[in-house]
Amino acid sequence: MYKALQSCAIMALFLLVAPTFAADKADDTVALITLENGATVRLNADFTWEYVFLTPQASSTATEGQATENQETKTVQTQANTQAEQASQPVAKVQQPVVIASGPVVGGAMTASAMDHANLLRATAKGGAKVSYLKSQWDSEGRLGLNFELSSNSEENYVIIEMEIGLYADSGELIKTETVNVWQAIFRVPETYLRKGQTRDSETFWIEGVDKARWSKELMTLKIIDMSSR
Repeated sequence: MYKALQSCAIMALFLLVAPTFAADKADDTVALITLENGATVRLNADFTWEYVFLTPQASSTATEGQATENQETKTVQTQANTQAEQASQPVAKVQQPVVIASGPVVGGAMTASAMDHANLLRATAKGGAKVSYLKSQWDSEGRLGLNFELSSNSEENYVIIEMEIGLYADSGELIKTETVNVWQAIFRVPETYLRKGQTRDSETFWIEGVDKARWSKELMTLKIIDMSSR
């Protein structure tokens, strides 16, 4: 799957430099790609990627607004068709509103769809490096210990990979966010660098303030936010 994502990223870079495409995109999303397993991945302009879920939680206000917009669109289309019939000229169909996929978190809470596919959120990648959740444990002080697996397909030799961890209760509510150096090499010790083709395990990161009873589903989000290489 990672090779497929790498190919998609190259294609996304080509699209990014096209002026017509750049004019149409106001955010950092380059493309939405559907993988062979049916999952949808969003490619970002900074070469990161993340899973996307197509069933976001919607408020009643948003639903009413969509209904109003649909009604207005239908009215415009009806008027256009009527005018065309009178003039005996063809008329182009009115384009329907485009619905953009939502991310896994809406309003600070994990969506129901994201919770159903929680295993997809336990991995993240950037710059040819991938970080995956490995295991958890609890110590005698009630702290949560997290371990991760790192792999690299990059020509860069990574010495620091900083990652943001979002921990969510079984209900989907955000418990807390932690930032860790998921990989920290030793200065001027090349054998400790994360190199191409390698797979390494992280140290155990101990996190306080997580209720074990509320975290039985192990809901989390991972995001690489900074990387350093030599």
